[in-house]
Amino acid sequence: MTDQYIGISMAEPIEEMPGPTRYSPSKIATMGKPILLEENEDGSIKIIVRGEERVELLSVEQNIPYLIYKAKVIPDIRDSGTISFETPQISRLKEILTCWVDETIDDSLERESFYDSLETLHHIIDYLSMFMIQDRLMRQIILENRSLQERIQMLSSLLKGVQPECEDFLVANAMKDFEYGELEQRVMH
Repeated sequence: MTDQYIGISMAEPIEEMPGPTRYSPSKIATMGKPILLEENEDGSIKIIVRGEERVELLSVEQNIPYLIYKAKVIPDIRDSGTISFETPQISRLKEILTCWVDETIDDSLERESFYDSLETLHHIIDYLSMFMIQDRLMRQIILENRSLQERIQMLSSLLKGVQPECEDFLVANAMKDFEYGELEQRVMH
C-alpha cells in the first residue's frame, strides 16, 4: 500500500484506428489514498480508493508509464443544515451499501478493509455511486454534483426498493435529460 494520492476517473473510449482501444479520462475525477491494490491474473489492477477530494483534470504532465495530470480541487458547496447519519434516508443508503459489500466482496479481510474506509458520509455516497450505479453518464453526473445533499437525493431516487441491484433506469434517464437539457440551455444563451 502507498501513502501517495492517486486519481481515478471514468474513461471514455477514443474512436481511433484499429488496434487496442485507448481511453480518455473524464474531466472530473476523484483523488484519494488507495485502500486496496491487487493485480489480477489478466494484468489489470483492482483499485479501491478512499476518496478524499474531487478534482478537475487540467493538463497532462506525464504520459508514460501512466498518466499524471495537473489538477485543481473542486470543493463541495456548503449545504444548509446538518446531514445526520441517523436519518432514515441515510440509514437506508448505508444498508444498501452493506448488503452490496456482503454479497460482492468474498474475502473477509478485503471486506473489513472496505468497512474501515467508511469514515464519512461522503465515502458512503461515493461508493454507492461507483458500485451501484451502472450507467456511466449517471455516475459522472453524481460525481460532478458539488452538493452532498443533492447527491444523497439523487441516490435515494435512483435506488428504489428494499435491496436494489442497480439504479432505476427511468429515473436515471429523467435525471440525465434534466442535467443535459439544462446544460444545453446554458450553452445556447
